[in-house]
Amino acid sequence: MNNRKVSIVLPVYNGEKHVANSIESIMAQTYQNWELIVVNDCSTDSTLEICNGLANKDGRIKVISNPVNLKLPNTLNAGFDAASGDYYTWTSDDNMYRPNAIEVLVNTLQSDSDLVMVYSDYTSIDGDGNIIAEGKLPDSQYIVMGNVCGACFLYTAEVAKKVGRYDANLFLAEDYDYWMRIYRYGKVKHITDNLYLYRRHACSLSETKKASIQEQTYKAIEKNFLPLYVDAKKHNLEYAFFDNVIRRGQAHEAETKDMLYAINKGYMLYLRKCAIKKTIKGIINGTVYNTHKS
Repeated sequence: MNNRKVSIVLPVYNGEKHVANSIESIMAQTYQNWELIVVNDCSTDSTLEICNGLANKDGRIKVISNPVNLKLPNTLNAGFDAASGDYYTWTSDDNMYRPNAIEVLVNTLQSDSDLVMVYSDYTSIDGDGNIIAEGKLPDSQYIVMGNVCGACFLYTAEVAKKVGRYDANLFLAEDYDYWMRIYRYGKVKHITDNLYLYRRHACSLSETKKASIQEQTYKAIEKNFLPLYVDAKKHNLEYAFFDNVIRRGQAHEAETKDMLYAINKGYMLYLRKCAIKKTIKGIINGTVYNTHKS
């Protein structure tokens, strides 16, 4: 087994109900060379006490606390600022890894030097841990249509340095924005191994902030529009991509005009770029001539 170090960041705010289960699932991993950086975002319940108690049992666990409530993107940034591993991931206080999750993810990244990120399928559970459904994710080229990477993933520290920090302006879609940026730098692979238990419950952000998530998602798409469109075209997904963007814009009527403007602007920029490249190539090949007459 290889010995690359994995840095796992666990951002938590008032997670006393499930955070111990989340941390214990990391402690039970078959892959041993990891560090867990728990970042407490000013919890007001017993979260910090629980996390410190578990950290006292395992020297691989480090607990840090934000001086003020920073929300998820900046909390992730604080965690990864303290990371020292070769590979990065993060998890949530209400979710759990299967025992072989990190081992499978590491082995997959190690199997192909072109890979910069891997993500896996998962199982949805309810608040009591009962199975709801098996989550089957699409392959990575479908990132142009939405956040396909799920919640169980691993990426290289090297690509993280190139991509930079999580965007604090895209709270609730910071992960999708980050995956779109990673996708520009190398190969992203989906594996069908079921490695994660994803908890769905009434108090989770994905349930309580659905409208805001939708709004932030199309802002993330607008930010990454041109490279997304180019990749959609490469995989013959451009029409599905446009349908997806328009649908998200129409879900927030006040923003539809701005989103459609972004679509047209991005498409025209793309066409202009293609025209310039074609013209330069033609000049080099002698198929385009200077027609200016003095």
